[in-house]
Amino acid sequence: MFARRTAEGILQHITGYSAIFAAPTAYVALFTTAPTDDTGAGAVEVSGGGYARVATAAGTTGTWGAASTGTDPTTIANNGSGAAAITFATATASWGTVVAFGLYDAASAGNLLAWDWLGNFQWQPCTISSAAPAVFTAHAHGFAANDPIVFSTVFGGTAPVLATGSGALGSNNVSLVVSPTTDTFTLTTAGTAVNTTATGNGMVRKIVQQSVPSGVQPSFAAGTLILSAV
Repeated sequence: MFARRTAEGILQHITGYSAIFAAPTAYVALFTTAPTDDTGAGAVEVSGGGYARVATAAGTTGTWGAASTGTDPTTIANNGSGAAAITFATATASWGTVVAFGLYDAASAGNLLAWDWLGNFQWQPCTISSAAPAVFTAHAHGFAANDPIVFSTVFGGTAPVLATGSGALGSNNVSLVVSPTTDTFTLTTAGTAVNTTATGNGMVRKIVQQSVPSGVQPSFAAGTLILSAV
């Protein structure tokens, strides 16, 4: 998903208003909490324990492959002909549970260029009932019990009204699937059921949560970090 800086640069470039910023060195960052919007607000990046962002190699023989063609959305992945695996330092203390990654134009601070959740899974449209627990309907979703799920209205839809005491939903919250059937499921967030008092709709997708305890060296194999052009 494009950060605001990238989206603004592309629009100004393709309209001839001004050239997009110079090609940066892209540094991969890891998030334990994903951003809440395209400015990067709300993101919690790993810190301490020997953590540092990883620089990726540029060009057609670098870390990143060519953008996909004929797909919607267009994506790009770390499947280039160069050193496509992206390997971080060995953690000297727990880094927590990583759920998303981002690209920055600097080794620290800098500008967020894009980010996405971990895991190569597609967004799926869903509707949400008014119930306790709320029933999510997504045709042939393929989710299993305890799969980590995120919900969004960024692509359109109306978030349901959550009941008092309900588990959180949307933004940068990760929920777990409960009682899945072929087309339906319910959710819990931090162990609390997602309950609603009004219906809603939007998009859901499965993600990967990666725990990084002390002594582990995180490494993302070729093709496992995927950014969507949305």
